[in-house]
Amino acid sequence: MKLVFLILSSFFINSFFAQPSNDDCANATTLCGNQSVLASNTGATVSACAGCSDGSSVAGNFCFSLENTTWFSFLTNDNGGDASVSFSNINCNADPTFGNQIDAVVLSATSACDESSYTAISNCASGESSDFSLNVTALAPNTTYYILVDGTINSGATNPSECSFNVLVSGEAVKYEVDAGDDVAIETGESTILQGLGPDGSQWSPPNGLSTTTGFSPTASPEETTTYFLTYVSGNGCTYIDDVIVAVYEPITVPNTITPNNDGFNDTWMIGRIENYPGAEIKVFDRWGQQVFNVVGYTNARRWDGSHNGKRLPSGTYFYSIDLKTGNKKNIFVGSITIIH
Repeated sequence: MKLVFLILSSFFINSFFAQPSNDDCANATTLCGNQSVLASNTGATVSACAGCSDGSSVAGNFCFSLENTTWFSFLTNDNGGDASVSFSNINCNADPTFGNQIDAVVLSATSACDESSYTAISNCASGESSDFSLNVTALAPNTTYYILVDGTINSGATNPSECSFNVLVSGEAVKYEVDAGDDVAIETGESTILQGLGPDGSQWSPPNGLSTTTGFSPTASPEETTTYFLTYVSGNGCTYIDDVIVAVYEPITVPNTITPNNDGFNDTWMIGRIENYPGAEIKVFDRWGQQVFNVVGYTNARRWDGSHNGKRLPSGTYFYSIDLKTGNKKNIFVGSITIIH
């Protein structure tokens, strides 16, 4: 029984107090632009030594003593520029023997994870217990930067703070805009050209019905309704993705006669497959050009029954316009329909 207790105790101690994976700069947690990460410095350690990642005694002699460090990194885009690293939802161990604040700074490094090459490039956050931000300007393009987050020993505590927090990097320097374009509807057998935008190297998937998976304007000829994804993976493994739906419908069928005599057969104008186009606009005119019917959204309950303002129209030929509102001129139809009593 004692052996089981010791094994379980060891398990729980290792589970709750294991070092976080980003305890060392070489294993810094990757931050992707505008994607919040939940992190913690619980169980973190510090290796204060000349030439190692943490530094000799303070991080490049910046602004706070090292206690239990964790590391994050982000990669700038092809343009570089300004960025902001935001911390929120700071929640520290409530034991009064532990501190309840965190420190943070953004560093550049000419040699990865070598404290002798660090330069502090942001404001220095020291003793923070509520939401705060680190701001950096004029970052170089395609460059990795590091964020050092450290616990504190404050308010009479004897142990450095162990806190969880959300961290997010944003700004023009880490903006990767991927846009797959607007959804589109086509008929069976038709094609459409996708209108994507994004960084060079973006890829389309799945390949079904695409003329190519590279470039931003492939021709899409799917046999069925398909969602295409435009994806860009940055140099540090961050994924940015957007999608577009290419809806494939069979063509509508438009009868050219109706017989509104209440015999239960052909009493209303039944346009085949019009339900696939809920935004379609249907208009009907008499031979003098007077509009006798107009509706947007041609449902079963809104079919034309050969009347105008509640009065039955006489037998004869009328003229229609059907605009499926797909943005494609091929999906605007005109023709004639005959009322037979």
